[in-house]
This record gives sequence, structure tokens and C-alpha cells, in this order.
Amino acid sequence: MKNTEKTLKEEMRRGNGAAALELAESFKWGIFGEVDFRAAERIYRRLTASRNASLSSKGYYNLGLLYYHGYIGDPDHPDVHRAYRFFVKSAILAPNRAALTKLADMYRYGQAVEKNDMVALTLYTRAAREAC
Repeated sequence: MKNTEKTLKEEMRRGNGAAALELAESFKWGIFGEVDFRAAERIYRRLTASRNASLSSKGYYNLGLLYYHGYIGDPDHPDVHRAYRFFVKSAILAPNRAALTKLADMYRYGQAVEKNDMVALTLYTRAAREAC
């Protein structure tokens, strides 16, 4: 059965973190209508408070993406510093390939941090291990 916006909202109210994540993604990509980055942001922020480290990590990672790409704030000047902080929180809570790779990219290209190829390589290596 395909989830609808209403079903996902009901499940989120019941505390279903997976449904909350799916609902946030649907707002981010406009699956049920218009894209609504602010609605996605609100749900991701709720997820960061989850007792489930994996869900909390996903909330922080996705918040980081919203700021990194300029979907929240000024699209001409994305807030890479805030994005960096969210990616770090995500990687600390539940180390995952996506957050570690994004952090590595930021060190590789000197975004929000001083460019450092050794740190980037270390993070890329760690991200590759997370896939195993």
C-alpha cells in the first residue's frame, strides 16, 4: 500500500520515526505537491531529538543538506558553516557513509573548514569502511 501524506502524518504523530523521515523527504522532493523545504526542515529538526541514534543522525544529515545546498536561507550563499556542524553531529551520533563523505568533501575543497587533504582522505577511508 502506498503511503499518503495523511497516513504519514498520522504515523509520525504516533511516534513512527521512519514515517517522519519519509514525510520530510516527500516535502523536500515535492512528492505530494509543492516542494516545501521549511516543512522538511521542521520534521528533520524533530528527528534530531529522537532517542534512536540512527534517526537522529539522519535528521542532522538532512538538515545539513538543506543548508549546504541553500534550500534554507540564501540560495546564492548557502550556509556551509551550519551544514558542516550538522554533518559533524550526524557522523558523531551514528557514523554513516553519507555524512562522512560530505565532511570529507568539505575538507577536500575547503568549504567551512581549512582545506586539508589528509583529513579528507581519512574521512573518505572511514566512509568506505562504513559501507562494509
